[in-house]
Amino acid sequence: MIEDLHAKFLPQFVKIARARLALAISAATQRDQPEPPSRELHTLVGEAGLLGLGNVVTLTRDCERKAKQWEASRRDADAEQLVLGLRELERVIEDVAANVAPSD
Repeated sequence: MIEDLHAKFLPQFVKIARARLALAISAATQRDQPEPPSRELHTLVGEAGLLGLGNVVTLTRDCERKAKQWEASRRDADAEQLVLGLRELERVIEDVAANVAPSD
């Protein structure tokens, strides 16, 4: 059942999602990271999708689109829009974390 899947994998998802978001935020704010943030976000979309986290998928796809736009333009305004989206995604991930039982 989906509840069993969530119980088993959500704590790990939250931990990994936080790390992916930290890398993406760092890349967008420091603007000199070798790895583009769109890669981390693309992977996060798939991981959230496997767990049926539709709201996370939708928001992450939007952030991925913003990341690709910024990667192509390298404009400060695009980076700022990306960071705003990533901060919103961060809040959503923390909402998911609040509903996760602590892992052993």
